[in-house]
Amino acid sequence: MKKLEELLSDDSAWPSLLEAAQRAENEVRILGADRRRAEETLVGLQTSDRTTLGAVALNSGGLWIDRGWLKVLGCGHDSIAGDLRSWNGLGPDPLDLEFEPEGYVIAAYDVAGGFFAINNGAFNDRTPNVYYFAPDTLEWEDTEKGYTDFLAWAMDGDLEQYYATFRWKGWQDDIRALQGGQGMSIVPFPWSKESRDANKAVRTPIAMTELWDRQQEMSRQTTKPR
Repeated sequence: MKKLEELLSDDSAWPSLLEAAQRAENEVRILGADRRRAEETLVGLQTSDRTTLGAVALNSGGLWIDRGWLKVLGCGHDSIAGDLRSWNGLGPDPLDLEFEPEGYVIAAYDVAGGFFAINNGAFNDRTPNVYYFAPDTLEWEDTEKGYTDFLAWAMDGDLEQYYATFRWKGWQDDIRALQGGQGMSIVPFPWSKESRDANKAVRTPIAMTELWDRQQEMSRQTTKPR
């Protein structure tokens, strides 16, 4: 295992990422980072801060994007559910998940229960693309983007169009009231036959960990093995 000193560089990806965040089309809020926790996260990931993932882990508690609809994991912050280590079982305090990630690294999630993960062999090949676990299909979908390009899309992409079927009128006010570890349970469930217009659904705050486990359990019941 590499030590912290071996993972720090004079060529960090952070300055360019910070610049991109400052001129982003979508609102980007960089959450503060505790330096000790950030360094432990970098060591846990075993990636250099030359990489975009390492730079995010070392320099931010996470990223709030588009009023907090999309949350990118960093080293942890009260305004976000978990961090890069706890979601992926890499540190001393993993989240209490019934279905632990295997063969991929959870890197971000959205309020509707979608999860973004970096492939590490789980999805039939070794290409480290970011995959999206879609709440309406309960399947992992290849975004055909690496982590750096995924962040660029999150900052500048048309999220309103991408999430059109999940968003409802007034979603901005509703998610502002959520606690840091919460997402939104949408009933009828987006994957169900009864799913309908998001404006007519019943929405209830729910812990992101609970939403993850619920969806993973249902996915295993309804999908065929890859």
